[in-house]
Amino acid sequence: MEKELARRDTQRGGKYLGWFTAEEVVLAEALATLIVPSAEETPGIEEVGVLDPPAIVALDNLVAKSSYHQHLYSHGLLAFDAWALKELGRKFAELPKEEQIMLFRAAQHNYEHWTAGGSALKKAWHRLRALCQARNGSFFAAQLYPQIRDDCFRVFYTSRVSWTWLQYDGPPMDKGYSSLATPRED
Repeated sequence: MEKELARRDTQRGGKYLGWFTAEEVVLAEALATLIVPSAEETPGIEEVGVLDPPAIVALDNLVAKSSYHQHLYSHGLLAFDAWALKELGRKFAELPKEEQIMLFRAAQHNYEHWTAGGSALKKAWHRLRALCQARNGSFFAAQLYPQIRDDCFRVFYTSRVSWTWLQYDGPPMDKGYSSLATPRED
């Protein structure tokens, strides 16, 4: 894992604003479309690029600003691929949607299980089990789970596509409101 992380570090600063590698872009986009999927009547993260830069650019900007996020994403994205290769024989982004969902839900389950409360003995058991699972990639994937989920929601719900869909004027509300009790007429 460390050799692959070092290799990827030499490839940073490519097509997007600078942090994700090309391999990580593909994987992050696959995860993002699972987190905020498109439906017939609702936009998803894929539609963010209709009115704003593509969602991956915004996600890349979030990660680039924090060394903590960079560590979490580099290890977590690589772990999703390693886990998919070990369990299903292909990289995560190459898997059918159903298998991607299965692995993502397993990462969610592992995260929730490892962070669950309980006695000191139970917490120690969870940590030991997590360390054992670090070998197949699930540990770092589970660590990435809450951060990428929150970041994808942040990217989507701060986009003009979601504002339009939700019929929200969005900041800075340059037209203002004459009354808080009645909607503004255009």
